[in-house]
Amino acid sequence: MRYNDRRKRRDAITSEIDCDVLSINCRECGRIPDPASAECVRCTVTEIGKRGCVERIRMRTGRDIEISGPAAELLCELSFVDRSSSAVNTVKRGRCRACRYSEDRIMDIAWETFPEPDFAGARGRLMTFRTGNGVCDVCIQRTYRALDQAELSMSEISRRASSLSER
Repeated sequence: MRYNDRRKRRDAITSEIDCDVLSINCRECGRIPDPASAECVRCTVTEIGKRGCVERIRMRTGRDIEISGPAAELLCELSFVDRSSSAVNTVKRGRCRACRYSEDRIMDIAWETFPEPDFAGARGRLMTFRTGNGVCDVCIQRTYRALDQAELSMSEISRRASSLSER
């Protein structure tokens, strides 16, 4: 399945917050909800990013699945990493929007292989860019920093997740 197809499917998902519970309507997805699958985690992280962190997450299907405790905390942290790594604070001109090396497109390369983000592949793509102006230089450096921060955060989250699973 192509990345854009997955993105369109995620955009069709609806969610709402009721008290401390994020309810995600998984009926429209067309997949069997599995909180451990990469697709469901990615969708959940996206919905948390839209609605905010919560204590519990409910995947609404014929038979609801609820996530709470340390697992919900880790998903909220993943959402924070996702949002901070894709936050762009500059106004994009037409040329920047079309650039194959824009921060959004490079971060998409890294996150395409979630839950094992391909930070090395994204950096490799970024290294092939040859700039001729200061605006691009600033953008490229900001993208490298965003990749570094996302990778550091992911390694910390992975470490915490593995220590939780050992308990």
